[in-house]
Amino acid sequence: MCSDPLLRDVALTIISLLEVRDVCSLGSCCCFWRDLCFSNSVWAHLFRRRWPHADVASLNGSTFAGTEPTQLHPPEGWKALYIESHKTVAHETSSIIHEIYQRAPLSSLEVTNYLGAIKKLSALHLEFEDVRLFLFRPELGVLVNLIGLHYTILYLHVPPEEVLEALMKCQVASRQVRLNWLKVGRWIQGFRLRDENYTRKVSLAELTTSKEGPILAMLNRGAVHEVIRIQISSADPSMK
Repeated sequence: MCSDPLLRDVALTIISLLEVRDVCSLGSCCCFWRDLCFSNSVWAHLFRRRWPHADVASLNGSTFAGTEPTQLHPPEGWKALYIESHKTVAHETSSIIHEIYQRAPLSSLEVTNYLGAIKKLSALHLEFEDVRLFLFRPELGVLVNLIGLHYTILYLHVPPEEVLEALMKCQVASRQVRLNWLKVGRWIQGFRLRDENYTRKVSLAELTTSKEGPILAMLNRGAVHEVIRIQISSADPSMK
């Protein structure tokens, strides 16, 4: 263990900037880094950075009842709590993704099922890092990527530029979806015109811009008012 408090503080500052897997790799370098990287304080920071709104007390029963958040110490340690929470989120998210594929076997999804998946994500209280890890993966279909984008922007209120950066890092920003929607025909002089079909192809990157804000807003409303049907499908050749 290092006895120099300044060196220790500098090392902890470096660790605080790293991703979890980098922290684990650094901890395997030597005894000095192992003691720091696997300390409770470091994993408490990593946990709260990933799940800033988590109610740790509820995750661990009544152990922490009446305890200030800064004084919480999970019985098994923060690293164990992080790993267990990660496994839980991975399992629950995987179940939702599996259900999406069941409802969209031909890479096409009705808006009711689309919004249903987003509400299930919201019920899990997923954070932005969870979405990046489990929904922006390049091996998944573009519909899953889109659901993650929608959830982060309209439910988590993550700034669109940060979402775009995450999409680019995950190499899915250029993927495209095709939207088809049906609007009730207008009434003119007592006669109703035919229902109108609209089609739009747009990339995930474009959906993070203010120009395409109305498209996300329409998806968020679903089939209501004058829009009586919305279908979302993959327009990405690599996913067909």
